[in-house]
Amino acid sequence: MKRLFTLLTALMLATALCAPVLADDAAVTDPTPNPTPTPTASIDTSNSDGVYVSAYTVTNAAGGEVTTVEVGDRINLVLKVVDHASARYCVKPEEISARINSAVFTYTGTGEIGQLFDSNDDPNATRLQNVRNGSATADEIAQNAQYNYYSYVLLFRDVIYNGGGNTVPINLSYLDTSKPLQQFSVTIGQCVDKDQTTSPNLLVRTSSYGDSVIAGTPFTLSLGLYATDGNENLNDVIVSLTLPENILLNSGSLSNYVGTIAAKQTRDVTFEVMPSAGFTGTVANITVNMTGTGSITGKEVSGTTTISVPVSQPNRFEVGQLELSSDTIYVGDTGSVSLTYVNKGKNPVSNLEARLTGTNLGAGSYQYLGNLNAGTEGSVDFDITPDAAGAVSGIITLSYEDASGNPQTVSKDFSVSAEEMNMDDFYDPSMDDMQPEQTGMPVWAWVLIGVCGAVVVVVIIVVVVRKRKKAKALAALEAEDSDEDL
Repeated sequence: MKRLFTLLTALMLATALCAPVLADDAAVTDPTPNPTPTPTASIDTSNSDGVYVSAYTVTNAAGGEVTTVEVGDRINLVLKVVDHASARYCVKPEEISARINSAVFTYTGTGEIGQLFDSNDDPNATRLQNVRNGSATADEIAQNAQYNYYSYVLLFRDVIYNGGGNTVPINLSYLDTSKPLQQFSVTIGQCVDKDQTTSPNLLVRTSSYGDSVIAGTPFTLSLGLYATDGNENLNDVIVSLTLPENILLNSGSLSNYVGTIAAKQTRDVTFEVMPSAGFTGTVANITVNMTGTGSITGKEVSGTTTISVPVSQPNRFEVGQLELSSDTIYVGDTGSVSLTYVNKGKNPVSNLEARLTGTNLGAGSYQYLGNLNAGTEGSVDFDITPDAAGAVSGIITLSYEDASGNPQTVSKDFSVSAEEMNMDDFYDPSMDDMQPEQTGMPVWAWVLIGVCGAVVVVVIIVVVVRKRKKAKALAALEAEDSDEDL
């Protein structure tokens, strides 16, 4: 009961102190139908005593929004103000007086306040909720009170821009002069003064060329063109490319007309680029050229940057046909399998490895083959020793790194049958007709001796007969000669 009594007392005290202010988010007054400001530039919230502009809009006399304010222009400033000081003093809207205190802007009189709301930005969400639902303690209410603020629209009509800057200082005072003066300011980015104009610079903020670029294959080069901070636009912005050798434009033009870019604005530009198949490097350095002209000063702005695009050659590492030593391998015997390969690409491949895996192969095998230059070939051989009869299946896998260092694999599979060794497969029936091996001189030798002897005998007989015939002939001639003499 004591705690409840303390809480009720604190709530009644807070209500009495801030009687002129309505409940949360309830409009107090709306003297003029002012437009609602929208955030059009970065806001400085580091003003004294928690009074600052959270959003603003610049309009003309007809209420249309203005994007550029030049020297001599008449404008309306519509500001959305966060005012902790006025809420702390629990003042009424009609007790607040706001004046522009600057020679850059000419304005007489006080600003018009409308659409005032009472709110709270207590960072302690639990405490804020307790206050709103009536369950807060006296300490919570006291701590929460310092985060109360007014949010209202402040309108300055028919303000003349004199140049010399773009910051609007504002004095906030009260009818009760015992309350301290509040000061805050807002920077109007739409104001343009040639003497104080800062031209944005041009740069490439983002670039993209996809996951990979391969020689002979077109790709899209995407650029995020960015105009840096400044208070004038850049007109006639042009982006062009300078391409290295063997890098061509696949379509379109090397120059792209972007037009007008406002400060802190990004524009996307794309080019269709083709690295030729004859490109032998690993990186294409593409130069991006940017030019533009300040919309107020006429100042020429330019920028250059280089985009490095890695280019890889097509992967043309290929394998040939598998060759087996035999269609059938016997258990306990050793067969072999070989695989040829060739690098038809323009770059070498590195760390080539070969691995044989499968079933009923005997032990698995591995070979490190090293590097393979472009235009060269080779082969790898593995032994196969089946452990049992049946199917033998295997896969030869070649692993390597391409020119970009990316791991690649290519595989080739095979199958062959294994059979148990049977001695009948090696039996020759003709072996049964073979005679037992004889000792001594073979028959053919004796036959040869006999034939030679017969030939010798025949020769002797012929010689003897011829001699006898010759002797008889000589005797007959001698007898004839004797008869003639007689």
